[in-house]
Amino acid sequence: MKKQTFSGLFEGRLNIFYILAFLPLPLIEIYRLAFFDDALGILTPLYGFLILLLKKDKLSDYLSKTSALQKFLGGTVVSGSFFTYYAIAPLYSSVGFYGLPNYIVYTFGLFLIFFKISAFKQGFSAFFLLVASAFVGLSFRWIEVQISPAVPYYVSLFSFMLNVFGVRNIIPHPRAILLFTPRGQLPVTFEAGCIGVFSLIIFSIILVVTMMETSTNRRTKLLWSVFGLIGVFIVNIIRLLIVIASMYFYGYDFGQSVHQVIGYPLFLSWLATFLLLFAKRQIIIGKIQLAQRKIMAWL
Repeated sequence: MKKQTFSGLFEGRLNIFYILAFLPLPLIEIYRLAFFDDALGILTPLYGFLILLLKKDKLSDYLSKTSALQKFLGGTVVSGSFFTYYAIAPLYSSVGFYGLPNYIVYTFGLFLIFFKISAFKQGFSAFFLLVASAFVGLSFRWIEVQISPAVPYYVSLFSFMLNVFGVRNIIPHPRAILLFTPRGQLPVTFEAGCIGVFSLIIFSIILVVTMMETSTNRRTKLLWSVFGLIGVFIVNIIRLLIVIASMYFYGYDFGQSVHQVIGYPLFLSWLATFLLLFAKRQIIIGKIQLAQRKIMAWL
């Protein structure tokens, strides 16, 4: 009876941890909407929270009555997380009042309050996702500058693909395409952000976390990672083709409106598809091998 009571006590503390870890997520959503008008900005911290939730059984082994000093440090970190904005905003004016960096600090403080220090090895993948995503978000302008020289090559590739689909165009400038639409000539300029580098980086971070949490051989991880990254590249091509088609038939303003929203559903659709295929990879491989045997037998 005492053992069951003791276990129930720690189970209750674990549930409290997850409740507290979830509470800031609505706050992040509010400020993502207020500062960036971005309803999907919650996805990265939510994914980090879900990783921790999936590790509930493993984290339960690290629950303990932490020392008063560790709790004090954890409480200080949790309290300080709400003021992280004021340390970052002078350096990055685009930072929302309560965002991903705040949540990282907050979750770190919760770990100090509830778990042994060794529990951080179980939370490593979640913290990696959060920290890497925050770094990308804060340094995105710098990343854009670094990849800017690649834009003309992307413009040439995209111009070629438009010609393949019968959309007549020329390249009057290394960073622009001139479309010949039914309504006349329409210039479309490209920037580093247009080529989908942000979605490629975020997908890469999610890939790293997914592969870290998967027990399979390196060759399989490498092949699926390459497949996933190629998929992101193709999705970005499709995204721009949809935007250009919108501009071609309905005008520049309508195409710009499409450009603001089309990337999210396409990226999320590919991410969900990739994760589903990766989770079902053994079944898929089995069906492919069965089909190969049938073809060989027929030949």
